[in-house]
Amino acid sequence: MKPEVADKLGDADDFYTLTKAVLALCEPYGAVHAFRLVHNRGSARVACLIEMESPKQQSVLAKALGARQLNGAACLDIPVRKDFGAPIKVAGGASGRSTPRTCAPSSPGTGPPPAAGRGTSAPRPRR
Repeated sequence: MKPEVADKLGDADDFYTLTKAVLALCEPYGAVHAFRLVHNRGSARVACLIEMESPKQQSVLAKALGARQLNGAACLDIPVRKDFGAPIKVAGGASGRSTPRTCAPSSPGTGPPPAAGRGTSAPRPRR
């Protein structure tokens, strides 16, 4: 990966910020088909796999970012801080608990509906 890309992406302190930065880098090359981030806390690195809608743009993106290609996907190995994705401490909280850095719904029932067939229906009868 090119040093300027590593510097820009390494400044992210959570998945939301990193996702926005990676997608902003991909935008000039067209639509993103698939995108995956995998955090390795022990090594303070995030693996990022990006697949573009256009196979031609895929190789152009990989070359522009200095990324490796893995089964057709651009693969970035992003160094992050040791506290990447760590819960943040809320000052003045009576409970002393920390708040995770996520985009979780703030109240029950506001998230996406459960997947069909995943514990939402009665058991199937035996045949």
